[in-house]
Amino acid sequence: MKLIRRSEEAEKDVDGIVVYYSQQGLLLANHFIREYEASLRAIEKMPGTGSPRFAHELGIPELRAYSMNDCPYFVFYREHKDAIDIDRVLHMHRDIFSIFL
Repeated sequence: MKLIRRSEEAEKDVDGIVVYYSQQGLLLANHFIREYEASLRAIEKMPGTGSPRFAHELGIPELRAYSMNDCPYFVFYREHKDAIDIDRVLHMHRDIFSIFL
């Protein structure tokens, strides 16, 4: 399995999501954390599992979007020879195009 590297932006995304969900209740925040960690494990085991749709639409080679199972978020990542870079974790209803461009 390849090393997972989380960008500063992805860390800020996750921190903000956890803070938001914590205000709704700690169970919800913990649920998000478990789902996020499960998503990272799935990406680590099968890096090609994410959709390349945004790579084509944004013109960012190798960008993939993994849809979290039970939370409305995409984990955006790029696979390299020795590692997987987690670029962003964004809500599905955000304007993803303006964020990346």
